[in-house]
Amino acid sequence: MIEPEDKVAAVVDAAGGTLVSRVRLQKTVYLLDQLGLSSGFNYEYHHYGPYSRDLDNATGDARALDVVREELHQRASDGASYSVFILPEPGSSKEEALGGLGRTRAAELVKKFAATHVTVLELAATVDWLWRHERCADWRSEVTRRKPMKVGRGRLDRAIVLLQELGLPPPGESHLEMS
Repeated sequence: MIEPEDKVAAVVDAAGGTLVSRVRLQKTVYLLDQLGLSSGFNYEYHHYGPYSRDLDNATGDARALDVVREELHQRASDGASYSVFILPEPGSSKEEALGGLGRTRAAELVKKFAATHVTVLELAATVDWLWRHERCADWRSEVTRRKPMKVGRGRLDRAIVLLQELGLPPPGESHLEMS
C-alpha cells in the first residue's frame, strides 16, 4: 500500500533527491496532480495559492519516519529561513507513488519545476486553481488582485508559458506566446 509519506518521498526523489522550499513542494505536487499524479491530497486556496494540509501532514510524517529529511537554511539576502527536503537514499522511493506519471515523466516535470523561479511556480499553480477550481472567468485580473507584488517583471507571463508547456493552458491562453 502506498502511504502519503511515500508520495512525498517519491516527489523529492524525482527532483534528484533534494527539493528546496515548502512552497515549491506544495505547488509541485499540486501541478503534478493536475497532470496525473493522483495523490489523493485535498487542496484549498491559501496565501501562496493552492495548499494541501494533507500534503503538509504527509511531509511531517515523512520527516518523523525518516523517509525524508528537512533542513532549515537561511537566505543570504535577507536571512529568511527556508526548507530543503532531502531523500536519505536517492532512488529508494516507490515508483507506484507517482501515480500515472511514472518515474521518468515525474522526474522530467519535477526537475522543470525545481528550475522554475518559485514565484513563477506559485503564480502558475494559482492561475490553474482560479480557473479550474474557482471557475474564475477573469483569472488574469483575479491573480493580479490577489498577488499584485508578484505578477510584475514578466513573472505572470512566464507562469502562463509554463502552464502552456505543461498542456494546462488557462482559458484564452491556448497557444505559446514566447517572448
